[in-house]
Amino acid sequence: MKSALSGAITRQLKPHWQAPQGPDAEELVTYLAFTLNKDGSLAGKPTVVRQTGITDTNRNQAARHAEQAIRAVQLAAPFNLPDEYFDAWKRVSSFKFDKRLSQ
Repeated sequence: MKSALSGAITRQLKPHWQAPQGPDAEELVTYLAFTLNKDGSLAGKPTVVRQTGITDTNRNQAARHAEQAIRAVQLAAPFNLPDEYFDAWKRVSSFKFDKRLSQ
């Protein structure tokens, strides 16, 4: 069930996610946490849990990468997820945004 819910969230985020371009930008990974209301809307602003893949070359893109990830979640909401599993999807503790998500 967890993987099906994760897949549903991924499918709804994918059209809204566009990774920044630039040298080594494909190395960046941003992990976000966000909370959803029962209707699938956001309960507050998504927050950055952590970022990996930051190098001297792509350091300028890291903040933009996080902003784009937050924007993707905001644009995708409200999420269409099954009510009966609300307890399983109401809190997304670490969703991964990377180059592969945009493909």
